[in-house]
Amino acid sequence: MDLHGFLVVDKPRGVTSHDVVALVRRRLRMRRVGHAGTLDPAASGVLVVAAGAATRLIDRVQDGEKQYVAHIVLGAETDSADAEGRLISAAPAYVAAPSLMTIEQALTPLIGTISQVPPAHSAIKVGGQALYHRARRGEQVEVPARTVTVHSIRVLAYDYPDLLLAIDCGKGVYVRSIARDLGRALGTGAYLHALLRTAVGQFTLGQAWTAAEIEELLEPHTWPLMALHPDVALSHAPALILDRDAVTAWYHGRPVPTGRRPPDAAVEARVYDQDGSWLGVATADAERRRWRPRQVVAH
Repeated sequence: MDLHGFLVVDKPRGVTSHDVVALVRRRLRMRRVGHAGTLDPAASGVLVVAAGAATRLIDRVQDGEKQYVAHIVLGAETDSADAEGRLISAAPAYVAAPSLMTIEQALTPLIGTISQVPPAHSAIKVGGQALYHRARRGEQVEVPARTVTVHSIRVLAYDYPDLLLAIDCGKGVYVRSIARDLGRALGTGAYLHALLRTAVGQFTLGQAWTAAEIEELLEPHTWPLMALHPDVALSHAPALILDRDAVTAWYHGRPVPTGRRPPDAAVEARVYDQDGSWLGVATADAERRRWRPRQVVAH
Protein backbone atom coordinates (compact mmCIF):
# COMPACT_ATOMS: atom_id res chain seq x y z
CA MET A 1 0.00 0.00 0.00
CA ASP A 2 1.37 3.44 -0.97
CA LEU A 3 0.91 5.86 1.91
CA HIS A 4 1.05 9.59 1.26
CA GLY A 5 0.18 12.60 3.38
CA PHE A 6 0.94 14.71 6.43
CA LEU A 7 0.57 13.66 10.04
CA VAL A 8 0.41 16.53 12.53
CA VAL A 9 2.18 15.49 15.73
CA ASP A 10 2.18 17.11 19.16
CA LYS A 11 5.87 16.52 19.86
CA PRO A 12 6.49 16.04 23.57
CA ARG A 13 9.28 17.80 25.38
CA GLY A 14 12.47 15.76 25.77
CA VAL A 15 12.45 13.93 22.43
CA THR A 16 14.00 14.97 19.13
CA SER A 17 12.17 15.59 15.88
CA HIS A 18 14.09 12.63 14.46
CA ASP A 19 12.70 10.45 17.27
CA VAL A 20 9.18 11.31 16.12
CA VAL A 21 10.02 10.49 12.51
CA ALA A 22 11.50 7.15 13.65
CA LEU A 23 8.28 6.36 15.54
CA VAL A 24 6.12 7.05 12.47
CA ARG A 25 8.45 5.01 10.26
CA ARG A 26 8.22 2.11 12.65
CA ARG A 27 4.44 2.24 12.92
CA LEU A 28 3.96 2.54 9.14
CA ARG A 29 6.76 0.10 8.31
CA MET A 30 8.13 2.41 5.62
CA ARG A 31 11.25 4.52 5.18
CA ARG A 32 9.97 7.44 3.13
CA VAL A 33 9.07 9.65 6.09
CA GLY A 34 10.45 13.06 7.06
CA HIS A 35 9.53 16.17 9.00
CA ALA A 36 8.91 19.78 7.99
CA GLY A 37 10.85 21.98 10.40
CA THR A 38 12.86 20.84 13.40
CA LEU A 39 11.70 21.47 16.94
CA ASP A 40 14.40 21.50 19.61
CA PRO A 41 14.21 18.59 22.10
CA ALA A 42 13.27 21.05 24.85
CA ALA A 43 10.35 22.42 22.79
CA SER A 44 6.95 20.86 22.27
CA GLY A 45 4.00 21.24 19.95
CA VAL A 46 3.31 21.06 16.24
CA LEU A 47 5.69 18.92 14.21
CA VAL A 48 4.47 18.13 10.69
CA VAL A 49 5.54 14.66 9.54
CA ALA A 50 5.35 13.80 5.84
CA ALA A 51 5.09 10.36 4.26
CA GLY A 52 5.39 9.16 0.68
CA ALA A 53 4.78 11.78 -2.01
CA ALA A 54 4.16 14.43 0.66
CA THR A 55 7.90 14.42 1.47
CA ARG A 56 8.39 16.28 -1.80
CA LEU A 57 6.22 19.10 -0.46
CA ILE A 58 8.14 19.55 2.79
CA ASP A 59 9.67 22.82 1.61
CA ARG A 60 6.19 24.31 1.15
CA VAL A 61 5.32 23.48 4.76
CA GLN A 62 8.65 24.75 6.11
CA ASP A 63 8.03 28.09 4.43
CA GLY A 64 4.73 28.51 6.29
CA GLU A 65 4.19 30.98 9.11
CA LYS A 66 4.90 29.75 12.64
CA GLN A 67 3.05 30.49 15.88
CA TYR A 68 4.54 29.95 19.33
CA VAL A 69 3.81 30.43 22.99
CA ALA A 70 7.08 31.13 24.77
CA HIS A 71 7.79 31.06 28.51
CA ILE A 72 10.74 33.38 29.12
CA VAL A 73 12.53 33.81 32.44
CA LEU A 74 14.06 37.23 33.12
CA GLY A 75 17.02 37.82 35.40
CA ALA A 76 19.61 35.44 33.96
CA GLU A 77 21.26 34.44 30.66
CA THR A 78 22.54 31.04 29.58
CA ASP A 79 25.06 30.14 26.88
CA SER A 80 22.39 28.32 24.84
CA ALA A 81 19.68 30.95 25.49
CA ASP A 82 17.42 28.27 26.98
CA ALA A 83 17.02 26.30 30.20
CA GLU A 84 19.32 23.54 28.94
CA GLY A 85 22.38 25.78 28.91
CA ARG A 86 25.02 26.91 31.37
CA LEU A 87 24.36 30.08 33.36
CA ILE A 88 26.68 32.84 32.14
CA SER A 89 25.22 35.91 33.86
CA ALA A 90 22.60 36.93 36.41
CA ALA A 91 21.02 40.28 37.11
CA PRO A 92 22.37 42.00 40.24
CA ALA A 93 20.03 42.11 43.20
CA TYR A 94 19.64 45.87 42.90
CA VAL A 95 18.19 45.63 39.36
CA ALA A 96 14.47 46.31 39.61
CA ALA A 97 11.91 44.17 37.84
CA PRO A 98 11.00 45.93 34.57
CA SER A 99 7.46 47.17 34.15
CA LEU A 100 5.11 45.70 31.57
CA MET A 101 5.36 48.95 29.59
CA THR A 102 9.16 48.72 29.59
CA ILE A 103 9.00 45.12 28.34
CA GLU A 104 6.59 46.04 25.54
CA GLN A 105 8.87 48.91 24.50
CA ALA A 106 11.88 46.56 24.47
CA LEU A 107 9.97 44.08 22.30
CA THR A 108 9.20 46.66 19.60
CA PRO A 109 12.64 46.52 17.88
CA LEU A 110 12.33 42.71 17.77
CA ILE A 111 9.22 42.90 15.57
CA GLY A 112 9.28 43.27 11.79
CA THR A 113 11.98 42.35 9.29
CA ILE A 114 15.00 42.25 11.55
CA SER A 115 18.61 41.09 11.68
CA GLN A 116 18.83 38.22 14.17
CA VAL A 117 21.88 36.36 15.45
CA PRO A 118 21.04 32.68 16.03
CA PRO A 119 22.15 31.06 19.30
CA ALA A 120 25.65 29.56 19.38
CA HIS A 121 23.99 26.26 20.35
CA SER A 122 22.02 25.76 17.11
CA ALA A 123 22.00 23.41 14.14
CA ILE A 124 23.16 26.10 11.71
CA LYS A 125 26.36 25.05 9.97
CA VAL A 126 29.43 27.31 9.87
CA GLY A 127 32.52 25.94 8.21
CA GLY A 128 30.67 22.69 7.50
CA GLN A 129 29.89 21.92 11.15
CA ALA A 130 26.77 22.51 13.22
CA LEU A 131 27.28 25.35 15.68
CA TYR A 132 26.18 23.29 18.67
CA HIS A 133 28.98 20.76 18.05
CA ARG A 134 31.57 23.52 18.05
CA ALA A 135 29.99 25.24 21.06
CA ARG A 136 30.10 22.01 23.07
CA ARG A 137 33.82 21.76 22.37
CA GLY A 138 34.28 25.23 23.80
CA GLU A 139 35.16 26.85 20.48
CA GLN A 140 34.45 30.54 20.01
CA VAL A 141 32.48 30.87 16.79
CA GLU A 142 31.33 34.03 15.06
CA VAL A 143 27.64 33.40 14.38
CA PRO A 144 26.45 35.24 11.27
CA ALA A 145 23.29 37.31 11.55
CA ARG A 146 20.30 36.46 9.38
CA THR A 147 17.38 38.52 8.14
CA VAL A 148 14.11 37.12 9.49
CA THR A 149 10.55 38.33 9.90
CA VAL A 150 8.65 38.51 13.18
CA HIS A 151 5.04 39.51 12.53
CA SER A 152 3.91 40.10 16.09
CA ILE A 153 4.80 39.52 19.74
CA ARG A 154 2.09 39.80 22.38
CA VAL A 155 2.46 39.61 26.14
CA LEU A 156 0.07 36.97 27.49
CA ALA A 157 1.10 37.10 31.14
CA TYR A 158 3.83 38.68 33.26
CA ASP A 159 4.84 38.06 36.85
CA TYR A 160 8.55 38.75 37.26
CA PRO A 161 10.68 36.81 36.46
CA ASP A 162 8.19 34.85 34.34
CA LEU A 163 7.00 36.25 31.03
CA LEU A 164 4.62 34.51 28.63
CA LEU A 165 4.63 35.64 24.98
CA ALA A 166 2.63 34.77 21.86
CA ILE A 167 4.88 35.02 18.79
CA ASP A 168 3.87 34.92 15.11
CA CYS A 169 6.83 34.73 12.77
CA GLY A 170 8.23 33.53 9.49
CA LYS A 171 10.79 30.91 8.59
CA GLY A 172 14.15 30.78 10.37
CA VAL A 173 13.27 32.75 13.51
CA TYR A 174 14.92 31.56 16.74
CA VAL A 175 12.68 32.24 19.74
CA ARG A 176 15.71 31.64 21.95
CA SER A 177 17.36 34.65 20.28
CA ILE A 178 14.26 36.74 20.98
CA ALA A 179 14.53 35.81 24.66
CA ARG A 180 18.27 36.56 24.75
CA ASP A 181 17.93 39.90 22.95
CA LEU A 182 15.00 40.97 25.12
CA GLY A 183 16.99 40.23 28.28
CA ARG A 184 19.93 42.26 27.04
CA ALA A 185 17.71 45.19 26.08
CA LEU A 186 16.15 45.15 29.56
CA GLY A 187 19.52 44.80 31.29
CA THR A 188 18.26 41.79 33.25
CA GLY A 189 19.28 38.93 31.01
CA ALA A 190 16.71 36.34 29.92
CA TYR A 191 16.45 32.80 28.61
CA LEU A 192 13.77 30.63 27.05
CA HIS A 193 12.37 28.30 29.69
CA ALA A 194 9.76 26.49 27.56
CA LEU A 195 8.42 26.72 24.03
CA LEU A 196 5.16 25.46 22.53
CA ARG A 197 4.65 25.63 18.76
CA THR A 198 0.93 26.00 18.14
CA ALA A 199 0.88 26.22 14.33
CA VAL A 200 2.95 25.74 11.19
CA GLY A 201 1.12 27.32 8.26
CA GLN A 202 -2.35 25.77 8.17
CA PHE A 203 -1.33 22.89 10.45
CA THR A 204 -2.44 23.51 14.04
CA LEU A 205 -2.16 21.95 17.47
CA GLY A 206 -5.87 21.13 17.33
CA GLN A 207 -5.13 18.66 14.50
CA ALA A 208 -2.20 17.02 16.26
CA TRP A 209 -1.84 13.46 17.52
CA THR A 210 0.18 12.78 20.65
CA ALA A 211 3.08 10.32 20.64
CA ALA A 212 1.02 7.98 22.84
CA GLU A 213 -1.89 8.05 20.36
CA ILE A 214 0.48 7.34 17.46
CA GLU A 215 2.01 4.43 19.35
CA GLU A 216 -1.44 2.99 20.04
CA LEU A 217 -3.39 3.79 16.88
CA LEU A 218 -1.12 4.37 13.90
CA GLU A 219 -0.98 1.49 11.40
CA PRO A 220 -0.88 1.45 7.60
CA HIS A 221 -4.64 0.81 7.52
CA THR A 222 -5.40 3.71 9.92
CA TRP A 223 -3.16 6.18 8.10
CA PRO A 224 -6.00 7.55 5.89
CA LEU A 225 -8.03 8.27 9.03
CA MET A 226 -5.22 10.06 10.88
CA ALA A 227 -3.28 11.82 8.13
CA LEU A 228 -4.07 14.79 5.92
CA HIS A 229 -3.92 14.59 2.13
CA PRO A 230 -0.66 15.89 0.58
CA ASP A 231 -2.53 18.57 -1.38
CA VAL A 232 -3.26 20.36 1.90
CA ALA A 233 0.16 22.00 1.41
CA LEU A 234 -1.13 23.43 -1.88
CA SER A 235 -4.60 24.49 -0.77
CA HIS A 236 -3.96 28.02 -2.09
CA ALA A 237 -3.38 26.71 -5.65
CA PRO A 238 -6.09 26.19 -8.29
CA ALA A 239 -7.17 22.64 -9.17
CA LEU A 240 -6.55 21.21 -12.64
CA ILE A 241 -8.66 18.17 -13.63
CA LEU A 242 -7.36 16.11 -16.55
CA ASP A 243 -9.24 13.86 -18.94
CA ARG A 244 -7.90 10.42 -19.88
CA ASP A 245 -5.72 11.63 -22.80
CA ALA A 246 -4.26 14.45 -20.73
CA VAL A 247 -3.48 12.00 -17.90
CA THR A 248 -1.49 9.88 -20.36
CA ALA A 249 0.44 12.95 -21.51
CA TRP A 250 0.99 13.95 -17.88
CA TYR A 251 2.57 10.61 -16.99
CA HIS A 252 4.85 10.88 -20.03
CA GLY A 253 6.11 14.25 -18.77
CA ARG A 254 4.42 16.25 -21.52
CA PRO A 255 2.66 19.58 -20.93
CA VAL A 256 -1.12 19.48 -20.91
CA PRO A 257 -3.29 22.16 -22.54
CA THR A 258 -5.65 24.44 -20.72
CA GLY A 259 -8.69 26.02 -22.29
CA ARG A 260 -7.73 29.47 -21.10
CA ARG A 261 -4.54 31.35 -20.42
CA PRO A 262 -3.11 30.47 -17.00
CA PRO A 263 -3.24 33.56 -14.77
CA ASP A 264 0.52 33.84 -14.24
CA ALA A 265 3.67 32.02 -15.37
CA ALA A 266 4.64 31.43 -11.73
CA VAL A 267 1.29 29.93 -10.70
CA GLU A 268 1.10 26.28 -9.67
CA ALA A 269 -1.90 23.99 -9.83
CA ARG A 270 -2.98 20.85 -7.99
CA VAL A 271 -3.56 18.17 -10.60
CA TYR A 272 -6.22 15.42 -10.45
CA ASP A 273 -7.77 12.90 -12.77
CA GLN A 274 -11.52 12.74 -13.30
CA ASP A 275 -11.88 10.23 -10.46
CA GLY A 276 -10.35 12.74 -8.03
CA SER A 277 -6.98 10.99 -7.65
CA TRP A 278 -4.10 13.41 -7.02
CA LEU A 279 -1.57 13.35 -9.86
CA GLY A 280 0.90 15.95 -8.65
CA VAL A 281 1.80 19.61 -9.19
CA ALA A 282 1.88 21.60 -12.43
CA THR A 283 3.50 24.92 -13.31
CA ALA A 284 1.78 27.29 -15.71
CA ASP A 285 3.30 28.14 -19.08
CA ALA A 286 1.18 31.22 -19.73
CA GLU A 287 2.51 32.02 -23.19
CA ARG A 288 1.73 28.59 -24.62
CA ARG A 289 -1.41 28.04 -22.57
CA ARG A 290 -0.01 24.87 -21.10
CA TRP A 291 0.54 23.34 -17.67
CA ARG A 292 3.92 21.66 -17.32
CA PRO A 293 4.48 18.75 -14.91
CA ARG A 294 6.56 19.84 -11.94
CA GLN A 295 5.90 16.91 -9.63
CA VAL A 296 4.31 13.68 -10.86
CA VAL A 297 2.80 11.30 -8.33
CA ALA A 298 2.71 7.66 -9.34
CA HIS A 299 -0.28 5.49 -8.45
